[in-house]
Amino acid sequence: MRKSVFTTPKSYLSFLAMYKDLYKKKYDEIDVQQSSIKSGLDKLLEATVGVGEMKKMLQIEDQKLRVASDETNKLIATLTIENEAAEKKTIECEATKAGVITQKENISVEKENADRDLKAAMPFVEAAEKALSGIKPNDITELKAMKKLHDVGKIILDAV
Repeated sequence: MRKSVFTTPKSYLSFLAMYKDLYKKKYDEIDVQQSSIKSGLDKLLEATVGVGEMKKMLQIEDQKLRVASDETNKLIATLTIENEAAEKKTIECEATKAGVITQKENISVEKENADRDLKAAMPFVEAAEKALSGIKPNDITELKAMKKLHDVGKIILDAV
């Protein structure tokens, strides 16, 4: 049993109006989607340009980083060499310091010995000064006048 459906001009006009409404809604939806897609594509294009600029800046910064890294490596190498030289100098200074300390100890021992000898010799020096004060200019003139010294005089002059 089939029903018969008749299309009247009013139903046909109603159908056309409904089609127009549906077409307008779909057209507006597609228009909104198109504007969304267009703005998304614009943003993607801007992002692509920005990424390109950032890549260029990154390359420039990478070159600067390489230069700075090379300079740092050179500085580290120089500092390493200078540090080794400083360590060698430190070792030399320590050796020199040990030698100087040994010399100081030897000198202090020699000084003590010399002071002891000087203390022992001081009475003789004082006695010699006393004896020297007892020599008169006439005695020296008399010695000069002698052509040949006596044995006692030779011993005294040899001792002096």
